[in-house]
Amino acid sequence: MQAAAPRHVYLNLDAIRGVAAISVMLYHFSPFLADGKVLPSSYLAVDLFFLLSGFVIAHAYDRKIENGMGFGTFLAIRLIRLYPLYLAGTLLGFFYLLVKNRLMPAEYMPMSEIGTQLTTGIFFIPLVGEAYHTIFPLNPASWSLFFELIVNIAYVAVFFLLSRRVLTAVIGASLVLLVVATVVAGTLDFGMTGQTIISGLPRVSFSFFLGVLLCRSLAGYQGSLGFLRRGWWVEAAIALTLVVFAIAPGGGARVAYDLACIVLVFPVLVVTGAVAPTSARLSGFYGWLGRISYPIYIIHTPMLMIIAGAGKAVSIDPFAHHPWFGIVMAVAVVVIADIATRIYDEPLRRFLQRQMQRSRAVA
Repeated sequence: MQAAAPRHVYLNLDAIRGVAAISVMLYHFSPFLADGKVLPSSYLAVDLFFLLSGFVIAHAYDRKIENGMGFGTFLAIRLIRLYPLYLAGTLLGFFYLLVKNRLMPAEYMPMSEIGTQLTTGIFFIPLVGEAYHTIFPLNPASWSLFFELIVNIAYVAVFFLLSRRVLTAVIGASLVLLVVATVVAGTLDFGMTGQTIISGLPRVSFSFFLGVLLCRSLAGYQGSLGFLRRGWWVEAAIALTLVVFAIAPGGGARVAYDLACIVLVFPVLVVTGAVAPTSARLSGFYGWLGRISYPIYIIHTPMLMIIAGAGKAVSIDPFAHHPWFGIVMAVAVVVIADIATRIYDEPLRRFLQRQMQRSRAVA
């Protein structure tokens, strides 16, 4: 058996993930911030999340699975990490619909339909009917979390088959399917609806398993990447992340741009963040960005519905008060995400981890 890999906290990758999560939030808040889209290519942040996930999970779990960690233990750990905030976001969406029924009778939704959305949401079952604008209506951003869990299950289920040759084949096949889906759609912005859910599979498998391959291959190239240990490479990578999200090519260039980002630019960002040293002055800030990245991502869409709906209920037109209404919304989500992390997510996860450890000790 191999020794477990030494614990390493990738604060630079935390910072990149945090900036990407905030960018997605601002993208969805665009109607309340500006006349057009804010950071119009931020939907590509999902592909960056998948890539980061593959890299970090390979670093954290490759040796543990080799040393005997089972399928059930791995899945329990991932659910403990992801589910508490996912559930909170789903319940926020449920609360929004209940209040909306009360305050806006003209837009009343039958309780049977609300119950269906809540039940499927709690059990992570996507709704694929044409009546639904997304596969998780109570918390729209959850669609990528659904694919994250699918690829996590695939990773551990076939772990001992994932040699570099197999990984390369999976990545190559996924890329071919992804190119076809992107050309047909004219964009990489798919996977969140019942009509495009199948296309989401190569989208997640390409980036996630590329992240796994990058992590496993990085040690062999550390020497040639020594130049990244000097200078402002991390800050440049963060700035480049924002530049990528800010560019909005039109027409056929969109397909080429989206694919170039996930195939070339994002791997460079991840390798840079993994190799370059973290500034001592910024390490605390980078760690904080990492802590709030997932909370921001998973609660910002139900919070958008609640805050905008509250404004509408009291006859405040949020669209007439941009950018200030949008700025207040964004700040509110960041504050709520930080508070939820401290008083709900982290304590609950620690409790669940202790319970899991106790049950394993008894067994």
